This record gives sequence, structure tokens and C-alpha cells, in this order.
Amino acid sequence: MNHGIKIRKTLSLIFLICICIFLLFFYSLPVRGQKDVSEEEQRTLQHVPSFSAADFLSGRYQKQAEDAVSDQLLFSAEIKYGVKQVQNALTGITAKLVQTAKRKMPADNSDSGVVENKTDIQPHYTYTEVVADKIYKLDDSGYLVQKPVAPDQFIYTVYDPAMLKRVTFPKYLYFINTSISVDFNDMNKYNAFKYIKNMFPAMTGYAELTFKSFEEYKKYFYQTDHHWNYNGSYTGYTQIMHMMEGGSVILLKPLGIHVYDVIYNGSLSRDNLLKCSTEKFTVFNFAVPEYETWINDKKATYGQRSRYVSSTECPNHTYSNHYGLYYGDDYGKVVYKFNNPDAENILILATSFSNAINELIASHYNETHVLDYRHYPQIYGKQIDVQSYMENNHLSKLLIIGDLPSLGFQRKKK
Repeated sequence: MNHGIKIRKTLSLIFLICICIFLLFFYSLPVRGQKDVSEEEQRTLQHVPSFSAADFLSGRYQKQAEDAVSDQLLFSAEIKYGVKQVQNALTGITAKLVQTAKRKMPADNSDSGVVENKTDIQPHYTYTEVVADKIYKLDDSGYLVQKPVAPDQFIYTVYDPAMLKRVTFPKYLYFINTSISVDFNDMNKYNAFKYIKNMFPAMTGYAELTFKSFEEYKKYFYQTDHHWNYNGSYTGYTQIMHMMEGGSVILLKPLGIHVYDVIYNGSLSRDNLLKCSTEKFTVFNFAVPEYETWINDKKATYGQRSRYVSSTECPNHTYSNHYGLYYGDDYGKVVYKFNNPDAENILILATSFSNAINELIASHYNETHVLDYRHYPQIYGKQIDVQSYMENNHLSKLLIIGDLPSLGFQRKKK
């Protein structure tokens, strides 16, 4: 009995010490101050929020406080990266063992008694798991991809279907096929676009970015990022404008290509500490007319393109988020104002996929409002109501842009 009590006291003491260390790390903030930017992750950090009853009742305070604990805890970046390194190492070892076991496993033909070699019927591409249940290497292509998921494994309530149904304005949907909606070993396995059209009925127009092979996929997407590259995003812009304004619309043409002398480790490598990219960050140059931007109702410059002075004078951290830095980060609302008084005003609902083409699309209109469902409720304390928003802001067309995870929530595994 005494021995059991002694063990419990020891465990309680260890737990108390751990809590004290955690509190010391967090409440040292008044002395060391709060960080604004994570140099390791190249993103802005959440500050400890000021308490307000309204934010607490809406849940915004709790969410911001949770993010602040993760972001402002002393050595938080080092702790997260250390954990990721261990996870990646263990996953890599497991993946190699599984692949070795599969190669050694014979095919037993019980009817003929003949043992066949499965090599001839192996799929052309091998998805090698490198981060548990999320990120895969596709053979030795150097590409990191997401595991393909059937479209019926998503619940399409990101935008309330009843709310969208009430919209009386012309509404368009642009769907982006990515590695998550396509199995490269069977390109016809999922018809995600057809499924999406059934989930978002009665739109004025539909269009999609698609590809017929992995080789074509590589033309449109980064090697280690889930976003489309300069070629893919420009293709998306042209298809969107033809969908919304017809084939005679006058498009912005690239003036040239600019290659920055930095290797771009995108989100699939950056978020999981997998430094495996070999491609340089590349963009198209355009002669876009002058415009102004408002971020969450405050006039501000969108994106940090001014830091990309030359091929060598630009952000060059190993995990610099060039897509977010160059094209712009994610906010609840971004408004573009061009001097096109005779043109329409439109609304775009999108996640970060639209960041690379917002200004290109907006150049065709007078005002363009871009709302991100992930951040808008936190900033404005309410969900997006498209009909009311468009009426109040004198907007006349709605455009929805997204891939599967941008349009629906993936079902949790049972």
C-alpha cells in the first residue's frame, strides 16, 4: 500500500513540474514579448487575445487563445518541428517495411496451384507514404502528393446549400482537380467534377481544371505544394473568364516568366519538414492596371511582392512560403478596387487557391470582393450570407473557386 502511495505521489510531482514548466514558458510573454512572425514557418502568429464577452460567447476568443498557446509558447516551433521529425522518421521506416513486404509477397493462384509474380500487374505509380495518412511520394518523381479520396467522402456544407440556393444573382463554380481528387493509376476512377456539379446544382456556369495524366498534372502544380503553379493558375484564370464573360473576353497576357533563384519547398514539405524540392519559384509577369486593396476593411497592400526585387534579392529561407508571400496570405475579406466605373462588381468565395489569380480576375471588374469562409466568421462574427452580402455591396455576380477540401469537409474515419 505504501509503495502504491509513493508511486502516486511521484507521478503527481512530475505532473506538477510539467505544468509549472508549461506555465513558465507561456507566462514569460510579458518579459520576452510576443512574436509576430515565425521565421521557421514563414507565417504570422496569433497573439494572446484580449478578452471580450462577445468574442467568448461566439467562440472566437477560445479559438484565438488556443492558437496563441501553440504560437507563443516558448520553443513552440522547435517542439513542433521536433515532433514532426520523429513522426516522419517513424512513418518512413513503416512505409519501407510495408513496401518490402508487398514486393516479397507471392500471388497464390489456388485454382491452378501456380505461384505468379505480381510484378507485371503492379500499378504504374507507387504511392509511398511519408507522413502518416496524409502525404505521399509518387515513385521517384520528386513530387509530394495527397492521398486520393473519393468525392463522396466529403460533406458539402462549407457553404450552406440552402444559403447558396437563395442567391438570385448569376453564380459560377470553378472546380480544381488536384492530387486529392485523382488516382494517377486510374484517371477515370473518380469523376469528381460530375459529383461536384450534383452537389452544387443550378449554377449559371461550371468549369474545371483537369488533366489526363501525371505528366500533365506536373505542368499545373508545384512539386511539393498543394497549390497550382504559375501555369496552372493562369490556365484557371483563362477558363474562369471564358466561363463568366464568354469566349470574346480580352484576357491579360503574360509579358514573360521570372524565375527566382530559390528552391521552393511548398506546403506539403514545409508543414511536415520534408526538404525535398528541386524546383525554383517561378511566376508570370503581367501589366496589371493600377488598383487599391482593402484587407478586412482597412486599406492595405495585399501580398509581399515588393520583397521580390530580383532573381536573387527575395525571401530565401529554406521553408519560405513563396506562394503566400508573393501572391498574398489568407484573410476574411479582401477587396480589389480598379478604376472601371462601367464594369460590374463581383463576389468571389474561395480559399488560398484564388490568391494567385484574384488581381487578374479583378482587373476585368470595378470592385471584386474575395471572402474566405475559414476566416470571415472569426473577423465579422457571423457566417457568410451571399444574397445579403451581394445586395448590401451592390455586387452582381458570384464566383466559387475550390478543390474538394475547399468545397467540403472530409468525413472522419470511423
